Amino acid sequence: MANRGDRTREQLLDVAEQLFGDEGVANVSLRQIRIAAEQKNEAAVQYHFGDRGGVIKALSDRHTPRVQAIQERLIETSGRRPSLQQLIDAFVRPLAEYGSRGPSERAWIKILAELLSDPKLSLETIRENAPREATDVGVELYERLSSKLAPEVAAERLWAIAQFNIHICADRARITDDPNAAREAMRAHVRQVRKDSKTKRK
Repeated sequence: MANRGDRTREQLLDVAEQLFGDEGVANVSLRQIRIAAEQKNEAAVQYHFGDRGGVIKALSDRHTPRVQAIQERLIETSGRRPSLQQLIDAFVRPLAEYGSRGPSERAWIKILAELLSDPKLSLETIRENAPREATDVGVELYERLSSKLAPEVAAERLWAIAQFNIHICADRARITDDPNAAREAMRAHVRQVRKDSKTKRK
């Protein structure tokens, strides 16, 4: 049975996950997390996680092994070299499948999409923090692509596919969680694109 401290930590993490997913990581303070979790101790979040980075690390520790398990299942070859189709499935399907499991999983995908949009986040940083299996799949795909394309082109295309996949899964999560808000955001985006297009023609 979990002790009181563990229950408090998980409650804070549950609340942070939903707030970050709904409002955006940059828009949620540690104080908001504490209040939403109904914790009176003003240092509760700092005690359990240190800072915002610690909360995100704890969320990653919660979700990454679960996504990794999906990838491992998709890439299972019983010792044989994976086919190209298996590699592609293992590269793009885990997040889509994970997002279909529930609101906690969808919140994590939305958070992940926001974090990976950070221009300060380098490909090297992602590779250093990614699970070994995910890195292995990416490396294998890169090696197969770079046998037919220039290495820098192969790397750019894989990165573009990874980003596209994450953002598509995050958009799907948003639509599932709040269909009206997601559709209105899409309409606003289309209006802005049309406005920009007209400005360019002038």
